[in-house]
Amino acid sequence: MKVKLMAAAIVLMMPACSSAPTYKLKGYDGPEAMQRNEVIQSAKECIRAKMKPNVEYTTQRMENGKVLVPINVHCEPY
Repeated sequence: MKVKLMAAAIVLMMPACSSAPTYKLKGYDGPEAMQRNEVIQSAKECIRAKMKPNVEYTTQRMENGKVLVPINVHCEPY
C-alpha cells in the first residue's frame, strides 16, 4: 500500500517539477550593452591574468537586420 502511494505521489509531482518558473525582476529589462572601451579593458584584464577573453553577445534587431551587441566578457583558462 505504501509503495503505491509513494509511486502515485512521485508521478503527481513530476509535472510540477518539470516546468521551470520564470520570474520577472523589477526594474530590469534585460542585459545592458557594453561600450567598446569597456570590452577592450575587460579583455586586457583577462590577458593580464593569463586567461583568454571570451566576449558574450546578444542580438539586437535594427531597421536593416540584426546586430551583435557585446554584453559580457568572460575570462577562460587556455
